Amino acid sequence: MEELKSTRQQLEARVEERTQELAEAKQRFEIALRGSPISVFSQDADLRFTWAHNLPAGLKSEDLIGKTDADIFPPEAAVKIIAAKQEAMKTGKSQELEIDFELYRRERSFYFVIEPLSDDAGKIVGAASVAVDVTERKANEYQLRLLLRELTHRSKNLLAVIHAIARQTAARTTSVEGFLDRFSARLYAIGMSHDLLVADDWHGASLRMLVEQQLESHADAFGRGIAIEGEDVMLKPEAVHNLGLALHELTANAEKYGSLSKPGGEIHIKWDYCEDAKKLKLTWDESGGPKVSEPSRSGFGRAMLETVVGKALAGDVTLSFPVKGVHCEIVIPAAHVTSRG
Repeated sequence: MEELKSTRQQLEARVEERTQELAEAKQRFEIALRGSPISVFSQDADLRFTWAHNLPAGLKSEDLIGKTDADIFPPEAAVKIIAAKQEAMKTGKSQELEIDFELYRRERSFYFVIEPLSDDAGKIVGAASVAVDVTERKANEYQLRLLLRELTHRSKNLLAVIHAIARQTAARTTSVEGFLDRFSARLYAIGMSHDLLVADDWHGASLRMLVEQQLESHADAFGRGIAIEGEDVMLKPEAVHNLGLALHELTANAEKYGSLSKPGGEIHIKWDYCEDAKKLKLTWDESGGPKVSEPSRSGFGRAMLETVVGKALAGDVTLSFPVKGVHCEIVIPAAHVTSRG
């Protein structure tokens, strides 16, 4: 009798221990799924839901129990899901399926892993499924593909500009040292424009900031010798690179031969819309520097302004050389502007 009592106590202890283990395992399982986009289900041989856990927002377990996929999902999606579950039950092999469908008025994407369920005798009696909501992942992948395409496009444009700079510089320098000095200066100008774009996640850059950036070594003259006038506008990336290069050429020329080469020189930079706001005109006007005369030949800066920058932006660049100082007008389509102010 004592032996039976002892055996009973041992069995009860083992049952209690296993019950505790199962409760702990269930708790760990629920914690693991909590906050995740993973839902789990089980269904009987007729593919009616018998259990469901961690469902997407808007669905409750009691909404599924006793129902089939055809009762829950849109018809087209239900057909594919049911077919995959029937295949798992028929073959005894795991099935995988990624499918898009509308759930509560929102397009969603789910990745299903379906396993056959067997009883103790090995007979298949249903299916167990895991559904992972991959909507956000697919959206991120799509955005990444767009970003890579845009990056490729911008890289090609930038390389084309650099190639043009290299060719123009090489055509107008007579030594390696001269080429390196001038080419490096132009690359630095492009790099500064690039910094402005990166700071705003490549959405564009402020025209006023672009002007101030290219003239940063003369910042102490802002408001005195250098006047900047115009309602600020946001430029698209391609315009930022090319206008930045144009401003660099004008600044470099002014430092060597124009208003920035001697005390008392002045530069007035202004911009405004013209032609019924279809175009944006930027004017660079120098005065107070050495007397100016028409150059005997087209230097690199002029070629860059009138040919490369003008063509790249589908705009017009005109240079004139009145005695008081260089005058430049750059007119580009307003399509290169993203917003005002």
